[in-house]
Amino acid sequence: MSEHPTLAVRGEAVLEVDPEIARIEVSVAAVDRDRAKTLTLLNERAMAIDKVLAGFPDAIEKTETSGIRVSPQLSGRAVRDQAPRYHGAVYQTVTVHGFDRLGELMAQLADQERTEVGGPWWELRPGSPVYAQVRVSAVKDAVRRARDYAAALGSDLTGLLELADVRLLSDSRGQGEMLTARSPAPLPHRVRATAPEEFSMDLIPAKQVVRATVEARFTISQPDLAAVDTDAE
Repeated sequence: MSEHPTLAVRGEAVLEVDPEIARIEVSVAAVDRDRAKTLTLLNERAMAIDKVLAGFPDAIEKTETSGIRVSPQLSGRAVRDQAPRYHGAVYQTVTVHGFDRLGELMAQLADQERTEVGGPWWELRPGSPVYAQVRVSAVKDAVRRARDYAAALGSDLTGLLELADVRLLSDSRGQGEMLTARSPAPLPHRVRATAPEEFSMDLIPAKQVVRATVEARFTISQPDLAAVDTDAE
């Protein structure tokens, strides 16, 4: 028998927590046969979106422009000398940390002309303390399991040989769908009327499930197999 018996175990932890931020995607579009007119319309609609966003300073953490596109397109079959229509779009990503007015924000954005709103996508921050918490919990689970196995053999843990981080994952349920301005499609969750031509969506943040798994190898004292009662349940 080896002078230093070893014991290998896997420790796991799962935490279900509230999201810390939500991301929504906003795009505005413009189409015209005149390129300059397309750009002007696009700028005006982008400014209208900025005006809406400015009304939620306590809810919005940051706004980023993720892309701008302007391109000529021929409608139907391409015909020589046919004047193209210019299609333009501006894409923005909005990070929100105040969820109380998120539904109101999305509703106002979706009500703008030629505007699409996607989301919300619920997330934890990259440096969230939840990740450290779940890692520590996984290590403690590995130690508890090792002690249980060692006790069943009449042994004690005497040292740690190896600890490996197997997996650290975060996922969520109920991610957002796509909303189109003035779309007849039903809105997610409940709709609360605020005025004859206004509405707000009551959004329920999706819980974030964070998992961590570790594998550990311990040294144990020599088992006392003769003292192990194998008939006990």
